Amino acid sequence: MARLGRNSILVCVAGLLAACTTPIEAPQTAKMWACPDGFTPREGLNTNFPHEGMMRAFVVASAKGATGPAPTWVPLTGTVESTNANLTVPRSGANALMADQGFTVIGPVRQCAEQDPNVGRGQCDGPGSNGWNWKPWNDGRAGNADGEKWKNDAGPDSRFFEAMVRCVGTAFPLDAKRLYVGGISAGGTVTNRALTFNSDFWAGGMPISGEWYVSNDDGSPLSFNDARQAVITNPAKIHQGRIGPYPLPKSVTPMIVVTVWGGEKDLWDCGPPLGLCADYRPSTQAGANYFASMSNVVHVACSSTHGHMWPQINTQAFNAWALKTMASHPKGTNPKAFRLTPPPEGYSCRIGTYTDHY
Repeated sequence: MARLGRNSILVCVAGLLAACTTPIEAPQTAKMWACPDGFTPREGLNTNFPHEGMMRAFVVASAKGATGPAPTWVPLTGTVESTNANLTVPRSGANALMADQGFTVIGPVRQCAEQDPNVGRGQCDGPGSNGWNWKPWNDGRAGNADGEKWKNDAGPDSRFFEAMVRCVGTAFPLDAKRLYVGGISAGGTVTNRALTFNSDFWAGGMPISGEWYVSNDDGSPLSFNDARQAVITNPAKIHQGRIGPYPLPKSVTPMIVVTVWGGEKDLWDCGPPLGLCADYRPSTQAGANYFASMSNVVHVACSSTHGHMWPQINTQAFNAWALKTMASHPKGTNPKAFRLTPPPEGYSCRIGTYTDHY
């Protein structure tokens, strides 16, 4: 008789031993979890993870007290903070503390940091190259000819996030129906990219002050001011954006998305000569409109007053609330069954799109 893996379902027909030799794969199979040859993930910093011709790095903080496969949280830093700051510094989110809440936390290191989880703003600040708009992550295609190749290609970072999680799952028990990604600023922008390109893999995510790079309907770029005005003029419209495929998918697989806006001060100044170059009011509105328009997506729109940072008010209470809110809605759950619990003090959250932006 064939030996079955722990995630296989054995179907036997009474009296027919041969029928017991062929396993039928359960949804969460060994095929879900795989590493590059010779790579074994471990707790803490993992380096030299081969992916698409590069060596990448990530940090693992495994779930504490989990009695079965744990939900997974992939937090993404923005331009300013390092991966380690995002994982350990309270002002930057201290996301590794979510391991105490029963989540396995996996923090990827940006390409620009060259596998060093302590590299912050410095070499990771500035315009992108090779057709990307901004440097820290492959978050949105550039608005010129170089960006055309990424119109319907998620790019190395989005695929790295998935490959990294699949590898970690070979050594740490992960719940394949509760895989969540989220981040601040550029990390929020690449979250939008991962969710629009690869909703099959993610159960959901949390873009915090992420860009949408609102464009014309034909995918051509708009200036910063014209993009702002496009949303002001038509705040309920589904706006095409350079964060996702062109055209944006008319449907995605079931998931939950929590979009976070930091309030009136949620802006980014690029310094001279550009000055103000990002306003996250229109970008969070555009993202919320898109996800909320999908009947199989639970979208939660959250606002606060902390500005352009990881949520600063009751940070760990908010992190725990947001992750538990997402984990309460595993992949494939009926959206009508979702119930939103009140967020911590300092946050206003509602199901659907924003009604406080315009």
